[in-house]
Amino acid sequence: MVTIPEDVLYMMKKQKFVVVASVDPNGLANISPRTAFYFTDDSIYWLDFFKHKSQGNFRVIPWVSVAVFDKEKLRGFQMKGKVNFVTDEKKGKKIIETISRSVTGKTSSKIFEQQSKNSHPTVIMFKPKAIYSLNPKEESGKSLVSDKDGETVSLLGI
Repeated sequence: MVTIPEDVLYMMKKQKFVVVASVDPNGLANISPRTAFYFTDDSIYWLDFFKHKSQGNFRVIPWVSVAVFDKEKLRGFQMKGKVNFVTDEKKGKKIIETISRSVTGKTSSKIFEQQSKNSHPTVIMFKPKAIYSLNPKEESGKSLVSDKDGETVSLLGI
């Protein structure tokens, strides 16, 4: 299990924005911004209102990258890991409530409110397996922290 470093957690909290990258079975990349999310020290949860590109990719290839960055300071982090669909109804409802309370700003809350009326969101859980710096002055090819399980080592070459 990878614990998300404090500076990554702080950046997610401050920026209130992450980008999720997935790949479809043909190798075609898809990115999707997320502004309604919640995180713990080892997971990131987000709500998915749109049931097409990303979700289809997650079902076939659960490995994704999640990036957070500060464009003013030219700093950021990339996390590589796996997504799962939260199927436990009680846990999913708690996460939806937590995220809906945390959505701030007129635009975000208005979009969130509108989408919630139109469809019930799917709760996605991301568990990072490796975390990299995106800072121009640092070595971004070497993970800052990584899981040492066989699958992670094999796929990411850590």
